[in-house]
Amino acid sequence: MRIVFDPKTLHQSKMGSVTAVVYFDFGGERQFPGAGWSDFVVVVVNWWLAALDRICQGEIETELRFMDGSYWVVVVAQDGANLLLRCTGGRQDAEEVYEVVVRLRDLRSELNNLASKVSQACAMAGIQSVDLDHLRKHLLN
Repeated sequence: MRIVFDPKTLHQSKMGSVTAVVYFDFGGERQFPGAGWSDFVVVVVNWWLAALDRICQGEIETELRFMDGSYWVVVVAQDGANLLLRCTGGRQDAEEVYEVVVRLRDLRSELNNLASKVSQACAMAGIQSVDLDHLRKHLLN
């Protein structure tokens, strides 16, 4: 499992929203929500980091939501080391699309790497925002 981020697609709108390609890649033909998915990358990375913090603090279940469309990954703590990821979405009566077990440390590493890459790409592009400031504070902790 890895989280794909394409810094070449990074864009800040006139309203300040920052978008880029970001999606989960489970290998082979399994990308979620789909290969090339573009979303509000700074906002969703902040949400995902906060959700993972809740899991690390003992919460049993949380969601990694995408902002664009109705897609999310339900994260269920399995034990101290593993998490069940249920990729869900597409409609209001959404169904599970894919399910996989990953190690907590692997998801934490992927999210921290993603946050660092997003922060660096925004710095190189001269992008600034309150959400980006929040992301950078999370990286310092």
